[in-house]
Amino acid sequence: MRTLIINNYFNSKKVEELTDAVRLFSDYEVIDYRKIGLGFKVPNEVDTIFLSGSEARIVKAGHVKMYEGVTNLIENVRMPILGICFGHQLACQVFGAQVGALKKPVVTFENVHIVKKNVLFSGFKVGEKIPLAEHHNDYVKKRSLKKAKLELLADSSSCEVEAVRHLTKPFYGIQFHAERVRIGKEEHKEGLHIIGNFFEASRR
Repeated sequence: MRTLIINNYFNSKKVEELTDAVRLFSDYEVIDYRKIGLGFKVPNEVDTIFLSGSEARIVKAGHVKMYEGVTNLIENVRMPILGICFGHQLACQVFGAQVGALKKPVVTFENVHIVKKNVLFSGFKVGEKIPLAEHHNDYVKKRSLKKAKLELLADSSSCEVEAVRHLTKPFYGIQFHAERVRIGKEEHKEGLHIIGNFFEASRR
């Protein structure tokens, strides 16, 4: 299996946590979002796509405009995609969901609550709370999911949409950083299990 990681960060080195996580499950290549034009073609050998987080704000039109190539890719590809943080927000917005800004940023391990049984959370139970790394200012609005054909899979006390899946496309979005296992002295590796689950789902 080969994965295309779209690096949405302004500082390209910030994608290293994600590459470290993906290499546990898949070969990969990384492409900077600035190199994805409207005519970009996904290489034939690619099986899955990851959309990384970013310093960009989904609530700022000027920031979103910089990702027109990525937006076009999301609209047109049919292979499995996992959107993380900003990548999740961007894809959900492309599908028709609404986004908003939190009153204060979330930078911590958050107990993410599973609300729907799904392969993405295989190994966990509905109702279980999983410690997962968060670092975001914005979020996807729950009330807009239905019209965007998105199903809520998880939420938390700080964010009403923590994970979604598209009802007709092989897309999953997660607000948390599953690739990040350490914040300060605190460490949790449950996120890596979720990334592994995504790859298992992609093989089906």
